[in-house]
Amino acid sequence: MFGNKTIIDEQKIEELLTRRIEAVFPSKEEARNRLKEGKALRVYLGIDPTGPDLHLGHTIPLLFLKQLLELGHKPVLVIGDFTARIGDPTDKESTRKPLTEKEVKGNMRNYLEQVYKIIPKGSFEVKYNSSWLSKMSFEEVLKLASSATVQQMIARDMFQERLKNEKPIGIHEFLYPLMQGYDSVAMKVDGEVGGNDQTFNMLVGRDLEKKMLNKDKLVFATKLLIDAESGKKMSKTEGGLISLSDSPQDMFGKTMKTVPDEMTATVFELCTEKPTQWIQDKKSSDPYEFKKKLAFELVRMYHGEKEAQKAKDEWERVFSRGELPSEMEEVKTAKLVELVGLVTQGSSSSAKILIDQGAVKVNGEVKKEWNFTPKEGDIIQIGPKKFVKVAR
Repeated sequence: MFGNKTIIDEQKIEELLTRRIEAVFPSKEEARNRLKEGKALRVYLGIDPTGPDLHLGHTIPLLFLKQLLELGHKPVLVIGDFTARIGDPTDKESTRKPLTEKEVKGNMRNYLEQVYKIIPKGSFEVKYNSSWLSKMSFEEVLKLASSATVQQMIARDMFQERLKNEKPIGIHEFLYPLMQGYDSVAMKVDGEVGGNDQTFNMLVGRDLEKKMLNKDKLVFATKLLIDAESGKKMSKTEGGLISLSDSPQDMFGKTMKTVPDEMTATVFELCTEKPTQWIQDKKSSDPYEFKKKLAFELVRMYHGEKEAQKAKDEWERVFSRGELPSEMEEVKTAKLVELVGLVTQGSSSSAKILIDQGAVKVNGEVKKEWNFTPKEGDIIQIGPKKFVKVAR
């Protein structure tokens, strides 16, 4: 049991507070002291199911919770099945489209299975914030709303941008931080972890817990995967998405294609458990080989060593040696524009654009005729990594 420990691994606590963490409130020193006290802290991460997959950005706070668990603390995962219906306005240039209850349920169907790939099943609490938010009376909502001011909300950069660009701001968007903040109160947690873009919302929860429970919540704001060129975070909204549900081949390929060379070490640091010293030692090696190690490690984490080796071999076969993939999806023969639309799940016009741009090859030769009909056995390549074989 945690309470019976006499020696706490200070090195692990130091790594917990530095490797993935951008800022701690009220301070790292306070967090360090409380982590050493011998009392198991309940720290939660909230995830709104606004899409069906968890991505690499989610793994940063999840790996933090795994570290906490290994130190004897108690992770809590809150699935925001109520807050997802409204949508977090953080960093959004326009109001999110509200999701229906059915859409939210569909999105979160496989969330836990994805989380179990990082934190063992049964080792953490799972909560759904509809269990308290949906039961609040209007009087309780008004009382909660009185805890914040319009000035506090409107001061946020994203709202200032919308005002400047004459874009609407919904009153419900002001309520979102209060709803997220109330999660802390409802669960009486000791701490919360989330990306540093969530700092405002998490601090609202800290203030509410102080006012309503006289409890001093710790806030751990994690680093984000920021693209060095665009300055935007890699996420499902911004593109560059690598999902935990991706196949081994897709995960390996997306890593090689979407992670810029200058971000390889950062992704290693934030999204894997490789030792920091190992990352620093390998950082100066050939960038391409270094990135292949990252792709291998990510696939290994979520699909196992055997699948990681297969994905690596496949990548090298197709992209290093120019050979065909060992396994290909089969499609029935049709006009080229129809096949491309089917394979890419795009419209006829988007398929025509790909063909016109020379992004489609048949048996290794670029084909720009929309109405060309491939025959049985032909290999169609769409873009750099999508291959299909024509069947009967």
